[in-house]
Amino acid sequence: MAKFSGEVTFRVKFKGLGVPVGFGMTNAIIFHECATQIYVRSGWCKINRKLKDKRFEVEVVNKRVTW
Repeated sequence: MAKFSGEVTFRVKFKGLGVPVGFGMTNAIIFHECATQIYVRSGWCKINRKLKDKRFEVEVVNKRVTW
């Protein structure tokens, strides 16, 4: 097994995401939804792919991986 180091940067765009305001959790909810959309699009996803939301656009912006 090879050991890798590096950094991968994703850009997630979304439109029309309903999030409650005023509970102190707005950013946490947005970050969680974005992370879920990145994961559900991966090849190794273990959650239901029906969670893939068309309101989100996920793009790999930069990938620097070395070994």
